[in-house]
Amino acid sequence: MRRLRTVGGPHAPERVRAWIQSATDWLPDDLESNLLLLTSELVNNSVLHGEAGEQDVIEIELRATQNGMRAQVTDPGEGFAPGGRDRDIDEPGGWGLVLVEQLAASWGVERDERTRVWFELAAA
Repeated sequence: MRRLRTVGGPHAPERVRAWIQSATDWLPDDLESNLLLLTSELVNNSVLHGEAGEQDVIEIELRATQNGMRAQVTDPGEGFAPGGRDRDIDEPGGWGLVLVEQLAASWGVERDERTRVWFELAAA
């Protein structure tokens, strides 16, 4: 298992992408690229919707599973109920959870004192 604790703010997704690229270079390319994309999307959601600022901690946990990889992003946000995309098709943004739903074998949201969004990717 690999774990990163970073602060929120506008540079959080960039820091997480760099960490994932250095921590998962042993993965097959397709699995690594999907892991990178989906984790970055969730960290971006932590900043935008969870309002994780530079004083807040975002935790990322990566774990190999029997069938692939599991990633979990935890932030101090209030949480949310997953729903469909509610924007016009040509309007930018709002694709993060759509991508998670399409690419992940499974995913979910858990909430206690912090919000955790996790997903699992199956190896090809």
